[in-house]
Amino acid sequence: MANKTLNLCIDIGNTRFKIALFEGDEVIEMITCNKQELTPILNKLVEIYPVKAMIVSTTRKSIPKKIRIMGSQFKNYIELSDQTKVPINIEYRTPETLGRDRIAASVGANFLYPGEGNIVVDAGTCVTYDYISKEGSFLGGNISPGINMRMKAMNAFTSNLPLVELQSPSGILGQSTEEALQNGSIKGTIYEIDSFIREIENKYGKSKVILTGGDADYFVDYFKSKIFVVQNLVLIGLNQILKHNAQL
Repeated sequence: MANKTLNLCIDIGNTRFKIALFEGDEVIEMITCNKQELTPILNKLVEIYPVKAMIVSTTRKSIPKKIRIMGSQFKNYIELSDQTKVPINIEYRTPETLGRDRIAASVGANFLYPGEGNIVVDAGTCVTYDYISKEGSFLGGNISPGINMRMKAMNAFTSNLPLVELQSPSGILGQSTEEALQNGSIKGTIYEIDSFIREIENKYGKSKVILTGGDADYFVDYFKSKIFVVQNLVLIGLNQILKHNAQL
């Protein structure tokens, strides 16, 4: 391992931190943790592995100070922003407002399936839909509430609807208020995803559909052969952005 050069990629999401070490395009380590676990894990990884470059993406307002201190020791350290050079074209009217995770996931999709139209569905706190053309251009996307957000909203903004457990009932019609809420949240999201995929393909043609995000497993059985599940898509994209900037 002493002669190997590794890239450290950190994806800071709304609810968890994901870390990956890459040698070239190969994942050496993949870790998911909470905020309290982050610093000791990063210190251990840097101690064990010959990390030479680091990139951070966050959906939050700021990057933890300890991460910035660690990043300062590397010649090639990137905090992903709309100013970062990326290996795709961003055709978005307000690139400064575009989520960093959406940028990285789009880069990851274009790397995995180059020369094809790609629809990226990220099912997390929110569900995002992004389209990358076969020419490698990010053309835009949509954002809607995630499953948990829908369930919490129905509880918070009504007087009598309970907050129920996240579980998918087997039938199309709920036989109780609990099942009705579960169906409305989970299957409603499934139908929304299906509709967005259909409408995007009607406009841009047949495309690869890549599903990622913490809630992706709730949708896998429904879509089956229609989609490709890539849970580490954002990290793959971050690694490609780091490599791209190293070559500039």
